[in-house]
Amino acid sequence: MAYIKHTAIHTTPMKHLKYILNPGKNEDMKYSSAICCTNDYAAVCEDFKEIYEAFAKDKFDNRTKGKKESVRIHSYIQSFDESVSPEMAHQIGVEWAKAMFGEDRPVIVSTHTNTGHCHNHIAVCAYDVKGNRWFGDQYTYNLAKEVSDRICLEHGLSIIKNPKKHSSINYKEWDARKKGYSWKVKMADVIDKLIISPDVTDINSLIEKMRECGYIFTNEKRMIAKPANVKYGCSVAKLGYGYSLEMLMQRISNKQYEFAGIKISAFLGVQVDYAVTIREKQIELYRSRPNTSKITYAEVRRTAELLCYIHNNHIHSVDDLKAMVSKVKQKSDKLFNRYDYLCREKKLLEQLKEFGNEYHHLVNKTDRTSGEQKRLEELYHEFLPNGFIGRGNYEDPAWVQKQINQIQRDLQEMDSIYAELKKANAEYYRAWTSRELLEKTLETDFDRIRKQENLREQIEMYHQGYELQEDGTYVKDPEAAAERNAELDYLARLEEEKQRRAEMEYLMKLEQQEKQERARRRSYGHSR
Repeated sequence: MAYIKHTAIHTTPMKHLKYILNPGKNEDMKYSSAICCTNDYAAVCEDFKEIYEAFAKDKFDNRTKGKKESVRIHSYIQSFDESVSPEMAHQIGVEWAKAMFGEDRPVIVSTHTNTGHCHNHIAVCAYDVKGNRWFGDQYTYNLAKEVSDRICLEHGLSIIKNPKKHSSINYKEWDARKKGYSWKVKMADVIDKLIISPDVTDINSLIEKMRECGYIFTNEKRMIAKPANVKYGCSVAKLGYGYSLEMLMQRISNKQYEFAGIKISAFLGVQVDYAVTIREKQIELYRSRPNTSKITYAEVRRTAELLCYIHNNHIHSVDDLKAMVSKVKQKSDKLFNRYDYLCREKKLLEQLKEFGNEYHHLVNKTDRTSGEQKRLEELYHEFLPNGFIGRGNYEDPAWVQKQINQIQRDLQEMDSIYAELKKANAEYYRAWTSRELLEKTLETDFDRIRKQENLREQIEMYHQGYELQEDGTYVKDPEAAAERNAELDYLARLEEEKQRRAEMEYLMKLEQQEKQERARRRSYGHSR
């Protein structure tokens, strides 16, 4: 059997590659293989660096540790028990890497044999040669385990069919949560709602708002709180990973990525489904023990950023997002064509300054010698191919200077076009990756969430703008309704504009038909 573990390498990619390619750990490089690169340390560093910097527009190494650093390398560890030989472990690792990542992405498979059991270290470049980025999220992690199990079975190894999950709560609390009367869960729900409140700006204001909601702090410094009807309280940090002092401060400072019921009820269309998915991910992450959740804060934040993106761009369906991708792609292509034209113009300007007078002289000379004719043809074919055909009057003595002036005027917009092109390319990349992530999430996580009976009614009510209350009823919050109504008004205006354009097109079509009919009648009258 094999165990799979994933780690994202943000800041020390060179050090990581050096560790896994250590000859002392894999019997002098006997068990190391490379896909789309080489297994020499210096060379593979250059391979990973070249591809990463080509597409990430960022430095591959020499980075300081920070929360916003992107992933340089996806590191997977595939561990086996003592019965698996190094040869088989390495073969399984190579087969697994090819099945997961194909052969267009640099991957290193190194089997370490220096411990009691052999294990594969697999370093995966964040981008492939075509610029496709790999996301190390829960979806790809589950896929990694499935592929590993399949390959192990093909090699006659056993797998764990029902892995055990460790619980972070005692039975009494588990039973209370199952029956829906756990005050700790309700306190976590209250904190989640308060965090998105504009009145909560720090921990002190959060504590004050919790007091207004009826909670008593028996020890404010340690944040031990309880409802009025409960004898003993508990530390807020024990509610889960997302309720420690550090995480609460981080969540408050990034409250735009939090989604409680009041906020979800303001969304429309696919935004509701996606928001519920994110909310469930947040609950799973925040209410788990530290380092036990399969979901990371980075993943939750990335999906939340996408929801903010589609909400701010008035996207209410996958088709809306596809249309946006197509629109920004057309804009990017148009700007690229213009920039490419200006680049050719810039090259022509250099050629014109160097050879223009000679070319102009030879074109206007009627009694050219064979040498001059050959030189003219050389200039035409090698230096000025199709560049000046039909541009002005060749007989004009100032033809060269006029062409130089015209091209220089055109090139004045080159820097602005380039800036617009970079912005358009960034918009296209954002829209394209957003569509990919949205479709993948709705096909996997949302389907899983929809199967939970307690969420079906909530989702339908959110679609209608209602928020679930603690007593199990649903109400429309005025603030959420205002934001929702504003979005509905926006859609109504779009529909009115669409109908107005359709009416204008219809009237123009009628007018064109009437003109054609009058012309036909006049023609018929003249023919008689």
